Amino acid sequence: MAPVPGQARRGIAKTTYRMCGGLAIMPGHDMAMLKRMSAKGWHVRGINRALLYRFEQGEPHDYDYAVDFQRDFSEEARELYGLGGWEPVVLGSGWQIVRAEAGTTPLYTDDDAEAETLRESRKGLGVRALLCAVAAALLFVLQARLSAQGNEPASWACLAACVALASGFVLSLFPFVGYTRSLCKIHAEQEADPRR
Repeated sequence: MAPVPGQARRGIAKTTYRMCGGLAIMPGHDMAMLKRMSAKGWHVRGINRALLYRFEQGEPHDYDYAVDFQRDFSEEARELYGLGGWEPVVLGSGWQIVRAEAGTTPLYTDDDAEAETLRESRKGLGVRALLCAVAAALLFVLQARLSAQGNEPASWACLAACVALASGFVLSLFPFVGYTRSLCKIHAEQEADPRR
């Protein structure tokens, strides 16, 4: 029996990993990297919790990749993507990586629709980042006071909560900045060419 494309001779898929540059921060960079990997025969199959793309080996193919930031990726949305020649390959919470044959009409041919999707994704992230930063700062001050009073268990608990809130700050701020950057780029392109 001939091996299935993308699998090693013993039936185990060959896998490799690459770092995700940040879908909200550098989507163009990541999609170009996914295209180059597919041309070499490595096709994206997922992203793990360490933000590493997981690739499985297959036949080289010329795909275009795109990321979309729809919060609700319904069955209807899948059908619309399919009609346009796009298939979802990695689905996340509030984002999807899709691919199509090279040269397929882009996901967004209208800058306003793309900007609206980005605005919806960005909504609330700035406020969430600010709240996490303020709460982390307050907990850090409380932790210092508790430590000075010799209350080590409470001090360590405050420090752990502070680290968790600082993580929430970073995980909210980076996408907020990325979405804002993308919106500014769309706005600048529209100003440069009003026909867009």
